[in-house]
Amino acid sequence: MNSKSPPLYADRRINTRAGNTCKPDQNLLQVPREDSISGPSRSKSREWGGRLPVALVFPEERSLALSTLGWQAVYMQLEEEGTFHVQRFFWDRRQGRAVNQDSDKTLSDFPLICFSLNFEGDYLNLVQSLQAEGIEVYSGNREKWPLVMAGGPVTFINPFPVMPSLDFIYVGESEDTFICIAGALKNCFLQGKDRHKTLETIAGLPGIYVSGRTSRAHRQVAESDSRRLETPAHSAFVSGQSVFRDSFLVEINRGCPHGCRFCAAGFVYRPPRTADINKLKELISGIRPRKVGLVGTALTDWPDLQEFLQWLKAQKIKFSLSSMRSDGLTSSFLEFLRRSGTRSITLAVEGISRDLRTAVNKRFDHKKFFQAVEEISRLQFNTLKLYFILGLPGESGKDFQELENFLEEMQQARFKGMGNRKKGIGLIQISASMFVPKPWTPLQWAAMISRQEFESGCRRFKKLCSRHKAVKFTSENPFQARIQGLLARGDEKVHELLLLAAEHQGSWKKALANWSRDMERYTDRQIPLEENLPWDRLDIGVKKEYLKREWRKYWQGRLTSPCPDTECSNCLRCGMQA
Repeated sequence: MNSKSPPLYADRRINTRAGNTCKPDQNLLQVPREDSISGPSRSKSREWGGRLPVALVFPEERSLALSTLGWQAVYMQLEEEGTFHVQRFFWDRRQGRAVNQDSDKTLSDFPLICFSLNFEGDYLNLVQSLQAEGIEVYSGNREKWPLVMAGGPVTFINPFPVMPSLDFIYVGESEDTFICIAGALKNCFLQGKDRHKTLETIAGLPGIYVSGRTSRAHRQVAESDSRRLETPAHSAFVSGQSVFRDSFLVEINRGCPHGCRFCAAGFVYRPPRTADINKLKELISGIRPRKVGLVGTALTDWPDLQEFLQWLKAQKIKFSLSSMRSDGLTSSFLEFLRRSGTRSITLAVEGISRDLRTAVNKRFDHKKFFQAVEEISRLQFNTLKLYFILGLPGESGKDFQELENFLEEMQQARFKGMGNRKKGIGLIQISASMFVPKPWTPLQWAAMISRQEFESGCRRFKKLCSRHKAVKFTSENPFQARIQGLLARGDEKVHELLLLAAEHQGSWKKALANWSRDMERYTDRQIPLEENLPWDRLDIGVKKEYLKREWRKYWQGRLTSPCPDTECSNCLRCGMQA
């Protein structure tokens, strides 16, 4: 780290330790650039004695880290405990390594290295981070500390492609249980236990998976006996360099009751839970941020959403929303959003036809959607963003024909909302992604389409959009989507590909050209229902037989009702129990 380099960032850390009123820590605010990569650090002068030094690594760039709540929740939990010395590392693309934000110490200086894995693409950065610091990339070849672990969403979906580099993973939500795991690790380290004895000690603890020592890991769920999210995650840091600029992010709900058959969040975060509006008001009142970003799935399902937003406005606090469902966008709610300064609305349509939307269990009310488009146009929102998925199983030319009618009806609703005026929605921005089969969803057995098929579908989609004024079409990179599909359904044999990609400076194409295995086996085939899957070694609560039933209902075009507003012990439909 070059100490002569100019500071790059100036962030504010939110102190939420017990006894604090949740106001920004004034001592930290006196350091003008406390969060800079190369500037002054609050952590250099602190002693490590009597505490377990922990490197908390977010293997993506800093702007994404500051917009992601999971690792920030873990950071606050460890900091508040007081018996851990936590320092943050973010991926630096230019340097090709994880960079310490708090001191000049490197990963190899820490006995415990914790990676927060949010996406399959993080696997490569994890491997490169270890290599850059001279840490043995295979866990089985390490004779001494450090221990390298991972947590985060993909660790309870399918972590096995990167598992050879990890000593263990923590499967599940961090509240409650994780701090006990960390305490056990701290005791082992301070007692002088070697890495092998330490792994033996923690192998049987809740949520822990150690290769060769654990047969199956059971996901840990916070407050599993309640539909209330008692401890919603929120920002530990507010930054102008965050993707959500200068926003204090707060979790409104966790999980989703609708169970769309392609979406992992609707299955691995069961039971779905919502935050208590009074607790959120108390949190925001203590911090008094300039802007709040609401994080969650299907925000309009939260019955207190409008009341909370009206309260924020009364407090003169700006807000932003993630994707919403069109059936929750009433005229009065849209008018409130427009008066409050919201300029863009994002809606997920998913399948390109009614049949495909029904097949994926997307309860999409066409009438309410077009009514919402009409109102959005009447109120002159700048942008309407729509998300679609191409390549769902069974997609055909018939579905594209229906898409043509859908776009035409959407434009009619837009013009109807304009009335006699010349201005309505400034831009309808349509984005298409490639379907990627995700573990622990009913579509985990499905095949992906080829790159050529996706590109052909995108050309057809783009041509349909070009017939309509102010409709813009974009699509994702199909090669990267298929790499994601490979990693999503991969096993430990894919680890060799990660090493090859690291050897070729992150080039997946070169890595695939030198890989001894066949990518298509992971991506292009429909997996038989009786085949053992790598992620069967995890237990996320949802039973495999339930997923199989939902897979069959996909092909039958049958809907499944959302999770009821009752305790899981009163339902048991998917196998989840309180």
